[in-house]
Amino acid sequence: ARFFKSINRKMVSHMENKALLISVIVCTYNRSSSLKGCLQSLKKQTANKSIYEVIVVDNNSSDNTEEIIKYFTKSRLTIRLVKEKNQGLSFARNRGWKDAKGIYVAYIDDDAIAESEWVEQIAHFLKTHPQVGVFGGPYDRFSPNPLPAWLPENYGTLNLGNKRKLLNTKDDWLSGSNIIFKKAILEQYSGFKTNLGMKGDKILYGEETELLIRLKKMEEAVYYVPNIRVKHLVAERKLSLWWLLKSDYFRNFSISLMNNDRLDLLRGLFYLIKSLFQLPFYLLMLTKDPWKRKLYFGLSNISGSLGRISGSMGNTN
Repeated sequence: ARFFKSINRKMVSHMENKALLISVIVCTYNRSSSLKGCLQSLKKQTANKSIYEVIVVDNNSSDNTEEIIKYFTKSRLTIRLVKEKNQGLSFARNRGWKDAKGIYVAYIDDDAIAESEWVEQIAHFLKTHPQVGVFGGPYDRFSPNPLPAWLPENYGTLNLGNKRKLLNTKDDWLSGSNIIFKKAILEQYSGFKTNLGMKGDKILYGEETELLIRLKKMEEAVYYVPNIRVKHLVAERKLSLWWLLKSDYFRNFSISLMNNDRLDLLRGLFYLIKSLFQLPFYLLMLTKDPWKRKLYFGLSNISGSLGRISGSMGNTN
C-alpha cells in the first residue's frame, strides 16, 4: 500500500511540475451571449484537453457572464475565471498572461469562434517551430443576419494569404482575436500598453499592434500561420455607416497615440485637405460599387484624418 501511495505521489508531483502548453485567454465585458459561443467552440476542440486551459478575464461585466462560465466548469473543459477591476482590454489581457499556467498564451475575442482544430494547429506549429515566440492566423466573419451589400468586401476579415510566412510588421499585422505569444516574451516586454485598447464602452485600438512594433524593433520573429483560424462576429451595431466612420476615427486616433509624434498634427491636416478634395471623385467613380460604399470610402479618409489630428493633440474626449 505504501508503495502504491508513493507512486501516486510521484505521478501527481510530475503532473503538477509539468508545464501546461497553452493558456487560452478570453477577455470579456458584458457580452455573455457571444461568450457562450466562444467557450462552446473551445470546449469542442480536437486537441487533447490536457494540453490547454481556458482563462476568462471578466473586466467588470454586469450581465450574467459568471453564470455562463460556471456552466462550462461542469464540462471537461479546464476553465478558470479571473477578474480584472482596472477597466480596459489591455489591463485584462495583461492579467490573462500573468495568471496563465501555459508556456504559450493564445488570445481569442469573446465574440469569436475557434475552428475545431484551432488549438491542435497551434500545437502543431509549436512542434515544428519551437523557436518562434509570436504568431497568429486569419479570421473570417460571421453574422446572424445578412450583411448589407454596401459593406466593404473584406470588412470584418483578416487574410494575409494561404502560405505560412514571416511577417514584415510594417505592412502586415496580426489581430488580437487570433494571436499567440510565448509567455516569456510578454514578461520580457511587459505586455500591452494600457493607454491603448478598448476601455469598457469607449473605443480605442492598437494595443497588439504597438506590441508587435516593439517586438519587430527587437528583431523578434512574428509568423502568420493560415491554418490557425477563427471566425469573428460582425455585430449588428457595426453594420451602419456611422459605426464604420467612428471606427476609422478612433483607429487613426490610436495610431497617433502610438506614434506620440507632434508631426502627426501636420500629417492629419495634410490628409484632411487631401481627403476633402478627393471626396467628389469617390462619389463620381464609374464603378459598380453601391453608392453608399463609395460614400463610405470618401468619408472614411476624412474621418481618419480628424482622428489623427485629435490623437496628436492628446484629446481623449
